[in-house]
Amino acid sequence: MLVISRVAPGKPELHHCSDMPDEERLRLHGRASHTPIDKLTVSQPTAVAFEFVIGEYAVVTGGRLMVVWRWPFDWSDLQTVNPAGDGYMRTDVVAAHGRDHGDVTLDTNYKWIAGIEPWHHVITVKVTAGELRTGDTVRIVCGETIGGGRGWCAPTCAARRARFLMLIDHQGNGKRIRLVDSPPFRICADQAVRLVAFAPSDATVDAPFEVTVRTEDRWGNPTKPPTPTQLSDPGSGVAVERVPTHDADPPFEKFRVTASHACELSFHASNGELTASTNRVHVHAKMPPWQLFWGDVHSGQTEIGCGAGSLAEHYAFGRDCAGLQFTTHQANDHYVTLDEWNHTRQVTDDFYETGRYVPFLGCEWSALTKDGGDRNVFYLEDEPRLRRSDRFFVESEPDPEPDVRTGPEFVDVFSELNVLVNIHVGGRMTNLQWHAPKIEKLCEIHSTHGTSEWFVHDVLNRGYRVGITAGTDGVMGRPGACHPGRRLIRNLRNGLTAVYAKELTRESLWEAFQQHRCYATTGERIRLWFEVNGAAMGSEIQSEGDPEIAFQIEGTSAIERVELLRGTEVVHTWQVARYNSTERDSADDGVLLRLLWGGTERKGTARLQRVKWDGTLSVSNGELELLDTVNVQSFADRVESTGPASIRWSNATAGNTTGIIVRVRGAEGTRLHFQSQPVTWDVDLSEVRENEQVFEAGGISRFVKVGPAPRTDGPQQFHAGWVDAKRPAGVVPYWIRVVQVDQAMAWSSPVYVHRCDIDPPER
Repeated sequence: MLVISRVAPGKPELHHCSDMPDEERLRLHGRASHTPIDKLTVSQPTAVAFEFVIGEYAVVTGGRLMVVWRWPFDWSDLQTVNPAGDGYMRTDVVAAHGRDHGDVTLDTNYKWIAGIEPWHHVITVKVTAGELRTGDTVRIVCGETIGGGRGWCAPTCAARRARFLMLIDHQGNGKRIRLVDSPPFRICADQAVRLVAFAPSDATVDAPFEVTVRTEDRWGNPTKPPTPTQLSDPGSGVAVERVPTHDADPPFEKFRVTASHACELSFHASNGELTASTNRVHVHAKMPPWQLFWGDVHSGQTEIGCGAGSLAEHYAFGRDCAGLQFTTHQANDHYVTLDEWNHTRQVTDDFYETGRYVPFLGCEWSALTKDGGDRNVFYLEDEPRLRRSDRFFVESEPDPEPDVRTGPEFVDVFSELNVLVNIHVGGRMTNLQWHAPKIEKLCEIHSTHGTSEWFVHDVLNRGYRVGITAGTDGVMGRPGACHPGRRLIRNLRNGLTAVYAKELTRESLWEAFQQHRCYATTGERIRLWFEVNGAAMGSEIQSEGDPEIAFQIEGTSAIERVELLRGTEVVHTWQVARYNSTERDSADDGVLLRLLWGGTERKGTARLQRVKWDGTLSVSNGELELLDTVNVQSFADRVESTGPASIRWSNATAGNTTGIIVRVRGAEGTRLHFQSQPVTWDVDLSEVRENEQVFEAGGISRFVKVGPAPRTDGPQQFHAGWVDAKRPAGVVPYWIRVVQVDQAMAWSSPVYVHRCDIDPPER
């Protein structure tokens, strides 16, 4: 079948020429190749030479030669100005048969987002004078190190298959021909630096469950452990058996655990110098009415869409490497051909395993925000028809199903289907002007785009009733274990959604989502229960008295605080973490302080939310020692001491909080100086030794705070209750926000309380 990729009518097109024999394509359009690559290690500096040999069709003035690659592959930047700098790129031309090429001039540039969907990254060589004729050769060398630069650094995400497409636009009219492809190559993970371990939250006596261990490199890629991982002895009555996973690609380790009695378990994993602890597993004598399951209803997309990897690899990664119990695949619908949709339906069904792994068939309706915005649609049952917002392709035999292009059409058409919709901040933020309450039951608060509480606040302020979710929205085929890399396209690590359901089946999870019986975390398996008047999170209830709030939390590290929200207002806070005592500090020991910064630049997608915090902390009349970092999301971030009185960093946030722990030695008159683009301030040490100070920094809830560092050995379990004696009228959402000392977070879904004993205010 003939397929042409495009963005919109009248825009440049990519002709894949799948109906043309390779021999004819080579003869007419020429040959393209690049330095043979077998495999690269993530972020490895290298040099790649691309070569075009022109075919029978000349490339006239205005014509272009192009090298493009897919959105997920975050190769480092290229430049043509400084031969001694990183990522230097030069272009040479050799005319055929010794012909003089002096009349040919070329202009070369690189743009990180300017290609054909979804090959966004592009090197372009434009013929600005003369023409390239049959047999002429153009060579582009990327990453030369003759002048002392570090070369061109490979992407930060390991992948089984990466490739470049090489294109030719003979006339400069936007008709770009895909030349015969060079072989793909592998990007390998680096050495192990971190261990991650996790387990299901609920299990029953004598029923085996799995503990998953993942070893990661500095960028967060699963990698081979230095030695086989060992689990701590769980004690009598608990059997642990290693599950063979020797050939797993990417690598992971599994242990099958069986407990002969009711108990609560957690496991300590170690291999060499790397250690990790799992979340707590509740082993029940009899399974409770609702079990807690972990997954992702916005896991992202693969080669079907604008991502990488196959759909089967995507689902297998979520199940095996990330230990998810449910997931989806959410390709932008405008990329998906009918053949790809049928393939998605089949693979999704193949991976469904009752009681172990539940993938939902899904696709992302992807209109521009002004027309409705991205909306994650997933189905309870198989659906042969795909209702797209648009098509970024042309087929010789197009899918006859009509498109649904605008928000009003979406509400009308999809409200009649057996679907659920997760509204969210994505590439095209959901436009809340249009809402379908019958199906739009979920709202995403965190993904690799950012922590987007402001979006949930907008939703609640409109009176919409939703359950709170978090997910990946990734493009590397890594549901449940995705990292931001160089922040070329994403900002943060992924989140997870937890669901209380009767059993691990599509029908049971579907019922739980319909009832909003779910909550979100920033990726940690924080156990959370929240209720009002005995009604579980997500409930809609009537109350004739003061609402009685109760919650239970089981963290993965020390809990710092719990905040109760009434709508978007924090009405009560429980401070859980203890602070390092300053009374015992001597002049020699100094004062332990924590410096945090965070917030969002502005509302929108990943690039719009990103705040650049590059800056320094210095001290006058004292000394400053860097002890640790807090919640640093990417290896691309840098924090370092620059002397006995100064620390500098390169860092970005997107709604999250990050920072440092420092020791300050000083006396009367010692002052701290903070400098960054969002805000600059200075403060006397005596003002923050005992109490935290907060400095507003504009944007969307941007801030910097400094004060005594909390202890990291505080309680990981906390429960409490509270009665709201204030008597607001109407329907009021109550929900909680949990913050751990490591700045990991969790958010319950609201309980929607209607105070039926109070008359609404007169209008």
